[in-house]
Amino acid sequence: MSVAAVDAPRNPRVGMLAIVRKRRAIISEVRPFPGETGVVHLVRLEYKDELRPESEEIIWELEPARRLLEPNELPHGSDSPMLAEDYDALVRAARWAAMLPYLDPDADGPLHRMPVSSPFHGAVQVEDYQLVPLLKALAMPRINLMVADDVGLGKTVEAGLILSELLIRRRIQRVLILTPASLRIQWHDELWSKFSLPFDVVDRDSTQKLRRTLGIDANPWRSCSRIISSYYYLRQPDVLQQFLSASRSPEGSAQLPWDLLIVDEVHNLMPSPFGKDSGLCEMLRLIAPCFEHRLFLTATPHNGHTRCFSGLLELLDPVRFTQTDELKPAEQERVKQVVVRRLKREINERSNPKRFCVRQPPQAVVLDIENDERSLIDAFSDFRKKVRGIIAQESRKRRLAGSFAIEILGKRLLSGPVTFAESWRRCKLG
Repeated sequence: MSVAAVDAPRNPRVGMLAIVRKRRAIISEVRPFPGETGVVHLVRLEYKDELRPESEEIIWELEPARRLLEPNELPHGSDSPMLAEDYDALVRAARWAAMLPYLDPDADGPLHRMPVSSPFHGAVQVEDYQLVPLLKALAMPRINLMVADDVGLGKTVEAGLILSELLIRRRIQRVLILTPASLRIQWHDELWSKFSLPFDVVDRDSTQKLRRTLGIDANPWRSCSRIISSYYYLRQPDVLQQFLSASRSPEGSAQLPWDLLIVDEVHNLMPSPFGKDSGLCEMLRLIAPCFEHRLFLTATPHNGHTRCFSGLLELLDPVRFTQTDELKPAEQERVKQVVVRRLKREINERSNPKRFCVRQPPQAVVLDIENDERSLIDAFSDFRKKVRGIIAQESRKRRLAGSFAIEILGKRLLSGPVTFAESWRRCKLG
């Protein structure tokens, strides 16, 4: 492979390989425009290593160590033909390193039946049912999907497949994942270990560390392109204002500031059936318009109130749904288009052998209670009734405190005689 000199008159072209800033990249876009010394080129690079940033825009003529890599010449007709095994290996290697590795080089060959590539780029054994949300998402021009599978079916893996596929296809760049605070590190570790996707966890400590490095005005929502954060943290007024200020699109721009929003345990952000919505719901309503694609994850999408469920669907796709007390037949059909819901028993019915253990009905356990234990339980029941009668005339605060103390003693009694005796002794001592 020959290398062009820096001062060669040739210009960069889309699809060429280049080495810029000691990194190998593919030129994905070239925009020439007049400059003071002639035509200059604004070039977009897609780097092929695992470092960050993954893509960058540069002024080609201003890079001091730029190099264009020439492709190899086609073989002459007199040369010996390549062996079939070597040719297949070359095709596979080219597809693996290509910008769009999901494309089938034969157009209608065997790979045409496998239009996805993220399952082959991840370190995870993908179940067949986990491909359903991925295929459903790829069929949408704008992804608005709620994955409401049962607990244990792998919603994190399904979300990772969708995320990885969209990144491979260059459909997204900026991603925000909102989770409960206790799941941030789990999401970070699983996306890295299973899909090799690096993410930045944004919280109060990481923001302070970033500002010590970049300056007091550094905004993590602008500095990072892939973020995992807690929605309880983003709900805080100052943090929410920082996010909104970093998510403003230029005037007249048709491109949204963010590409993909993933919300785990989204039922915590569900609208209220009565009265004012929670702060989490209001936060989601404010930030959702900043995203091109939205992916909601929950195992409990419906809390018994149609108004809450329809309100959550409105946050997911405001074009198809509005918050209402009753879903019409046409709206129920649209629910099937945006919601994926499977239970373990449904997966078992379609699998042989069954993938999940069958849950057995609960069996009653007969307790053999001795006379002394029964007498103690009866005596405590009488004591509880008398205490409740005494505190019934007190203030609401004292009634709540007294009821709480009685319940604690009852739990100690169920734990065992030793714990109850110690709690009873402390109760008598005051």
